[in-house]
Amino acid sequence: MPSESQGRFGRGASSMVSAVFISKILGLLFIIPLQNMIGGYAYGLYYLAYPLYTVMLTLSTAGFPLALSKSISDLSARGRHREATATLRIVGRAMLIFGLISFLMMWFLGPVYLRFTIPHQQQSLQHDALPAIRALAPALLLLPLMSAMRGYLQGYLRLQPSGTSQVVEQIVRVIFILAGAFIVIQLGYGPRVTAAIATFGAVAGAVPAFVVLRKAVIKTRRESLRKTRSAPIPKLPARSILWRLFLYSLPIAMGTLVLPLSQQVDAWTVPRELIGSGLSIVAATVQYGIYSGEALKLIQLPLSFANAIGASVMPAITEAMARNDRELGETRLLLTLRMTGFITLPGAVMLSILALPINLALFKSTTGTDAIALAGVMSIFSAIELVSTYILQGYDRFYTPVWHMGVGLLIKLGFNLLLVPFFGIDGAAVAGILGYFISSLLNMSALRRTTGLPVYFLRLTWRTWIATGVLGLFSYGILRLYEIMTTWMPVFHTSRLLALGAVLASLALGGPIYIVMAVLLRAVDQEELLRMPMVGSLLARLVHS
Repeated sequence: MPSESQGRFGRGASSMVSAVFISKILGLLFIIPLQNMIGGYAYGLYYLAYPLYTVMLTLSTAGFPLALSKSISDLSARGRHREATATLRIVGRAMLIFGLISFLMMWFLGPVYLRFTIPHQQQSLQHDALPAIRALAPALLLLPLMSAMRGYLQGYLRLQPSGTSQVVEQIVRVIFILAGAFIVIQLGYGPRVTAAIATFGAVAGAVPAFVVLRKAVIKTRRESLRKTRSAPIPKLPARSILWRLFLYSLPIAMGTLVLPLSQQVDAWTVPRELIGSGLSIVAATVQYGIYSGEALKLIQLPLSFANAIGASVMPAITEAMARNDRELGETRLLLTLRMTGFITLPGAVMLSILALPINLALFKSTTGTDAIALAGVMSIFSAIELVSTYILQGYDRFYTPVWHMGVGLLIKLGFNLLLVPFFGIDGAAVAGILGYFISSLLNMSALRRTTGLPVYFLRLTWRTWIATGVLGLFSYGILRLYEIMTTWMPVFHTSRLLALGAVLASLALGGPIYIVMAVLLRAVDQEELLRMPMVGSLLARLVHS
């Protein structure tokens, strides 16, 4: 196994996970002042805009850039760096066009989307939600080109600039949203304008992130061209390149749509079913905001880790295939699944067990606690589904996970219609668990058929599950202590400070317990620890000692 290439893969995946951790923590922390500042109704409007935006963004970005990373990885492994540069230019121009089309579609089809999502008799809600959608639309002008740049860098397994750009984007976005919301509220504007200002934060954050990516692409391109200085940059036929990438990108885009389409199913069904069960339009909007803006928002952290790992492994497996190195591909596959379990399982378990204090600390409410706990379980299966999709497509099994995704979405839709009228947003969470469980099960089965390896996630990560179980018992002890304190001292019953203390205590003490158990059980080895974000070298030294 080429150690240099494998090292780049490990370091790249770790840098992406580290960046995701920082950006998602910022995204979670800013929820507290934002929700308190703008109120539940504006918060619901804010998240009504995002399902359509996420689908449009995924359609205009996920396919071509990921296909580009796969193509660049193959060209790089074969030493065809100048052809890789020419391919980037062609895809970059296409992304500009796609971004413009996506912007126009979101801007002009926003009212159609709202009429389809919200009952016709609730025209006031349609009127209030439209500015938030249109304020978000300009981000589509820039983000597709940025994703093409990320795809080019990922093709060379240089993921640190992509991670840095995500952190920069999130910092600027958070500052803009909080400052903008504060200003418009002080000026006396209502939820309609406040939600629009909040969604425009995506546009503000994209600008500096674009600058970071552009510098990294220029540097990488210069370094790669030096390796083939004597060869001219070829003039590739744009039509054939785009057609080939389109054939790659279509199933890749469909595969990465699983989360936004699942959210879109919720946007179509949950508010309607809640209103149909007797809730008012305001109450239904608030409930939907709790589910999508709290429960689903919290699982973005473990899922983002899975997405970072998956986006790293697709070009890595493609590189191994281009070299005809089966052993390298299998090693990367197994490492990816082990990293997925090691990083996502503890977060999911802590989210489920500590749902009550997390909810109170972040959102100053106990409403939606059960949905948050169920969402923690959902994150396990959705992470497996997401990573296995990337792996299968790295092995050129493009459409297999797409069919599995469709099966999962149909199950999600059916159980939404069945459960939401009786159990509210908790029913939507249960439907999500069932849908992701089936699609992840199908993906893992296809992975075994594709590679011939006996790859079973539970068998591969059973030591991690035991370490996570110990962490779960400790977290449950923290929860019981918290409940005892709030029962015997009612003054602390709604204390956000005490709830935050319980969460931080579980993180500060439970994290080391989990690491020690994982090391003792050999859930990870020293080489894998070195690739863990931020604390990898320290943990590796502890293992060695």
